[in-house]
Amino acid sequence: MTRLGGFGMALLLLWLGGCARFPDAPPGGGVRRLVIEMQVAGRIRPEYHYFVLFNLSNDPTGQAGPVPVLVPPWGNGFAGGAFTHFMRFDRFQPQARYALYRVVQGTNLSVFEFLGVPISVQPVSAESNRLRFEILLTQFIPDPEDAQAMQFIQLNFIATDRVPIDPNDTTPKVSDALGAPGLGQYLNLRIDQDRIIRNLDTGLESGGDVADPDLDIVDWRVEVRTL
Repeated sequence: MTRLGGFGMALLLLWLGGCARFPDAPPGGGVRRLVIEMQVAGRIRPEYHYFVLFNLSNDPTGQAGPVPVLVPPWGNGFAGGAFTHFMRFDRFQPQARYALYRVVQGTNLSVFEFLGVPISVQPVSAESNRLRFEILLTQFIPDPEDAQAMQFIQLNFIATDRVPIDPNDTTPKVSDALGAPGLGQYLNLRIDQDRIIRNLDTGLESGGDVADPDLDIVDWRVEVRTL
């Protein structure tokens, strides 16, 4: 397990996309695969830290979701609100620098269990501006029936230059996430049908909201596939 500190805050943007698009009755099927991409204006720098956070709540209203931590006390240094799992990319992660974690319950988002690596990743070169990885939902929810029952998740992307955990550290940090800075926006996604959700569909992230292009998230894409 990895201990990084913990802190919670809850702000939200609820994006459901319309009832006609998401029927009530989910189709039958097997394990779901999530294909996730995030692009920055500049390039991906392994000395920085990039997160994709998941709240596997199964809550159709999306009342709580992951949001960035922007000011002290830093808690775990990167995110608060509500999340149950995340992918972290930086030079401190094993193998291809992509790593999956589960939040240990009852630790105030402060203790994380390493779960392994995504089933597929896009290698990051010196000039790459995009992260791309694929996971099976059963990597987060091992029981296939429980995984198939998951209909709603909340998701956010975070890029930050550092992950401070000292509550007395007052040095500012640079961070970008979905939506306008400080509003605590995230996605509420229905995942019980195959679909592709793009940044263009939501208008959440336009870029240019942080000065460092290597942290400025400009585009993203989430694909749900049923195997």
